[in-house]
Amino acid sequence: MSVLKLPAGYRAPVLRERPRFNKWYRVPLKEGITGDGCPYHFYISKGHLRNLIIFFAGGGVAWDSFSAAHPTDAKGVLTGDPGFYWANLRPFTEFMNINQGITENHNILNHFHDWNIAVITYATGDFHLGKSEFRYDENDPEKVMHFNGYRNFSLALDIIKHYFPEPENLLIAGDSAGGFATAALSDTVLKRYDPERTKVSVCSDSALLPWNGWKRTMRVLWDTEPEICDRIKSDNPVTDWFYDLYGKYGDKINYLFTCSCRDEVLTAYWNALKGKDYGSDEEIRKGFHEALKQMVFDMMDITGKFCFYINDFRLIPEAEIHIPVKNIPLKLWDSGTVHTCIRNPLFYSGKMDGVNMHDWLWDMIRGEHYSAGMGLLST
Repeated sequence: MSVLKLPAGYRAPVLRERPRFNKWYRVPLKEGITGDGCPYHFYISKGHLRNLIIFFAGGGVAWDSFSAAHPTDAKGVLTGDPGFYWANLRPFTEFMNINQGITENHNILNHFHDWNIAVITYATGDFHLGKSEFRYDENDPEKVMHFNGYRNFSLALDIIKHYFPEPENLLIAGDSAGGFATAALSDTVLKRYDPERTKVSVCSDSALLPWNGWKRTMRVLWDTEPEICDRIKSDNPVTDWFYDLYGKYGDKINYLFTCSCRDEVLTAYWNALKGKDYGSDEEIRKGFHEALKQMVFDMMDITGKFCFYINDFRLIPEAEIHIPVKNIPLKLWDSGTVHTCIRNPLFYSGKMDGVNMHDWLWDMIRGEHYSAGMGLLST
C-alpha cells in the first residue's frame, strides 16, 4: 500500500509561545471538533501592522440526512464524486486554508501580507453556525455529524482577540460557506471589536444559494443561535444578514460582495437543494445569473455605498472550452465561471474593468467606493 508522504516542514507548526512575524501557526482547540469528530484547529499569522483579517474558510454544506452522509474526501475529488462538505482537517487540507491569495503572508506584492491574519477553518458543513449533534442514519445511531461550527468559531475568536486586541483596520471576510458566515457572524465579531475605534470592512465572496429551507435547517439540524435565524426574512439569508448589519452599524462599515456570474460550484449545490442531482448546466446557470442580479440590486438598496466585484473568470479559457482532451469528458470543459477568487491566483491575475480583485479590495480598505464587473449583470 502506498502512503502519501508530505515533505518536511509542510505543516504549519503548533503555536506554543509568542508567534513570530509572518509565520503561520496552527492553533488547536481542546474543545473544538470537526464534523466527523476529529480534533479542530485554526491558523494565525502575526504581521508587523496593527491591522487584522478574520477569514472564514469555506468547504461545502450539509442540509439534510443525505448530504450529511456524503462528506468530501480526496478520493472522491479525484474520481468526480466530490461529496457535499469537508468533515475534517487532514494535513493535506492545509494548502486550501493558508498561503493562498489574500493569505499569502510572504508575498510582498500582496498589500495584506504584513497584516495579522486569522483563518477560521471549516469542516462542519454548517456555515460556521452550528452547535448540535445530528444522527443522520436512523438505522445506525453511531453515525453522527457534529455541526460544531459556531462553537469552534467562538473559541477561536477568544484567542484571536487575545493576540490581536485593538487593530486599526479590521477586515472580516470569507469565501463560499465562509462568505455566508461573514454576513451572519460579523455582528458577533463586532461585539468584540469596536467600530468606533477600528475601521471595519466586511467582504463576502461567493455566497449565494437562494432556498426557503435555510431557516428550518439552521434551527432544526444545526441548532443555530436564535438571533441569527431570526434575522432571516427571505430565501437569501446573506442579504438579510447584511440588512441587519447595516441597521446596527450604518455607514461605519464598508460593505463588500464578490461573486462570479455563473458560478459552477454554487449552481451545482443549488441544483441539489432543488432536489436534483449535484451538477451544473446552462439552465441553472442562467437562473443563478438572475438571482445574482436580484441580490446585487437588493444590496444596493441597503446602502448606496455597498460595493461589488462581479467576474466571469473561468478555470478554462473560453477559447479552449471545446478542444477535445483525451479521457476528459467534454462536459467538464463546457463549464460555468469560477467559484471564489479571494484565496486563489485569480485574486491577482484576473481583471474586471481593468482592476484585479486584490487592488479593488485594497482600494475599498482605503476608503474608496466603486464596483467592478457590473456590466456582466446585464448580459
